[in-house]
Amino acid sequence: MDKYPVYTKEILKSDTKFKNVDDFIGALKKKVDEDDVATYIGIFDHFTHTKWINWEIMEGMIAGKILLFCFWVSIPKPQAMAVRPRNIAIAEFEDKFVVSFLEAPIEKANTKKIDWIIEHIED
Repeated sequence: MDKYPVYTKEILKSDTKFKNVDDFIGALKKKVDEDDVATYIGIFDHFTHTKWINWEIMEGMIAGKILLFCFWVSIPKPQAMAVRPRNIAIAEFEDKFVVSFLEAPIEKANTKKIDWIIEHIED
């Protein structure tokens, strides 16, 4: 895990309007759909998959889904495709969400995803 730069934000449920992971994923999907260069790919229910294959799930986690999408306007070299598409993962706990994504080497991509996430935290 230390090998990859991962952005992580814990958001208390009391600090957002979302009641569950589906609400949060739906709002982020809307941001992808509205973006000029983003393309929605799908939603992966990582929690259900892991439970189905009977592997370890962190204690206290009650749901976990990943929003898959791609955005960017170039392929500067073939290796750039190795870290695409992009995603935002949301783990749900009783009292909070943990939102994370693999950071991109281009800061503009990270900033856009952080803005999408932060906009859903109420003041």
